[in-house]
Amino acid sequence: MKNLTIYLILSLFITIVMSCSNDDNSPETPANLKSVTDCELTIEPDTLVSICANGTDFASRNEIITFVSTFYSKNDSASDTEFLWSIESGSMEIMNIEYSNDELIAKSIVTIKFNSDFSGNGIIHVNASAGSSEAFTELFISLE
Repeated sequence: MKNLTIYLILSLFITIVMSCSNDDNSPETPANLKSVTDCELTIEPDTLVSICANGTDFASRNEIITFVSTFYSKNDSASDTEFLWSIESGSMEIMNIEYSNDELIAKSIVTIKFNSDFSGNGIIHVNASAGSSEAFTELFISLE
């Protein structure tokens, strides 16, 4: 009888562990499908400086969206790159900025909140610099 109880408890434990283990394998969905974390930067052998920015062209009020910028400077280290994000127009707020780099390309991801009075005409400016190189670009966002 004692062995039967042990086997019953062990069987119940294994069943619970097996049924819960598949929950960790489900893919994580992004917070907002408009959010991006990658930007295609074309670098040719004769490229000295290059910048790109990527993100949606449309946003709704009270929406939170991430945008990305990458920067390359042939004569500078990616780890020395500094990004400066700013809101040029539109009712938006910068909530968070993240930085990363590999050996050649620096990357910055910004999280923007579109306020309840956002009416479009949003301009997000990003400036990147490393050593003696500098570049900027802008993103234009309309009301959805």
